[in-house]
Amino acid sequence: MNVKKSLLIQKEAKDIFKYLNDFHNWPQWSPWLIADPNTSLNIDSDGKFYYWEGAVTGSGDMRVLNERKNKSLSCDLNFYKPWKSRAKVDFYLEEKDGGTEVTWTMQSSLPWFLFWMKKSMEVYVGMDYKRGLLLLKDLVEHENTFCDLKFEGFKNLSKIKYLGFQTRCKMSSVEQIMNEDFQNIVPKLIKDYQDLICGNPFTLYHKFDPVKDRVVYTIGLPINKHINDLPTPFFIRELPDMKVHSVLLTGPYRHLGTAWATQMMYQRAKKFRSKKGLVPFEVYLNSPQDTDEKKLKTAVYFPVV
Repeated sequence: MNVKKSLLIQKEAKDIFKYLNDFHNWPQWSPWLIADPNTSLNIDSDGKFYYWEGAVTGSGDMRVLNERKNKSLSCDLNFYKPWKSRAKVDFYLEEKDGGTEVTWTMQSSLPWFLFWMKKSMEVYVGMDYKRGLLLLKDLVEHENTFCDLKFEGFKNLSKIKYLGFQTRCKMSSVEQIMNEDFQNIVPKLIKDYQDLICGNPFTLYHKFDPVKDRVVYTIGLPINKHINDLPTPFFIRELPDMKVHSVLLTGPYRHLGTAWATQMMYQRAKKFRSKKGLVPFEVYLNSPQDTDEKKLKTAVYFPVV
């Protein structure tokens, strides 16, 4: 199993390396430790070894094996729970025009009985690496990840009638397509039906398959009255009363993946049981049109039993 992700960070290599080769700094940017801040950490005084154990993150350890100052770092990674495995993890820093390209790699293997998961594991670990590099980039460039997660737990939501439209696209282009939907279609709907809209817009994710590179989502606007003779492709539907597990992100939309990954980690750890027939969704509690991206609030809801 091989994973490789790179990102350009607009800082010198020496400013980045210290966040990599000292595990005392990892809780600030690690996508897994941010997802489960209650993880128990035991870090050696020199920062070259740490052991972790958490109800959501499982358990394991990581040790720095070799390092070339401001150039590269090689680590040995052991997982104990949810299953035993080992991995070789490397970081490479290459200074370029505009900053330093950070490349994060992993070579590992799965237990033989999980051979069928190889492709999906490479994809999902790659997504973790991408999220981690985005968090590291913000931390190094701004001394802040701008990714504040609030674990709101279980909430009850009342039914919502909404005006919506559905989009199908490749996952690799979903950010661009969704941005176009919110820039071109949503403002027109708000203008045409402003007297009927009575809540925050949201996006339902019917299909989210990074392995097959496809996404199906519905953007919805809560309304207080039925609308007749809607033009294609718009429709009126209703979300029922439901109980959800909620994680609230305060920060830029580029870190929404961390909120979603957090929910999926909690789900895999059996912290809640998803409700069949209902799909997860995100609700935009304020707007980038009048709010600094660092103060954007987005709730990610997973319907539960």
